[in-house]
Amino acid sequence: MSELMMNGLGSVLNMILNVLQMLVFVSVFISLLGADPSNPIVNFVERTTEPVYRHIRQFTRNIPGPFDWAPFVVLLIIVFVQKTLVTWLLIRGPVA
Repeated sequence: MSELMMNGLGSVLNMILNVLQMLVFVSVFISLLGADPSNPIVNFVERTTEPVYRHIRQFTRNIPGPFDWAPFVVLLIIVFVQKTLVTWLLIRGPVA
């Protein structure tokens, strides 16, 4: 039974990370376009991604250059978690 739960947890975590990954891409696209912040979709994306970026910017603010490295670092972390933790959870699940 615990193997089934680990497989389910891995699937749910993977889905959440995929959604977060899409939101990061959308936020980068929005920032490149300079979209209207009063738009409800833009507002939702910013409210969802900015708390994550805020924590990462504490470490990336000293990187020289005109880029905000926080989205890139967040994507690296997401891919790392998917390739390690999610894969481990899915492997531990039942083999059909």
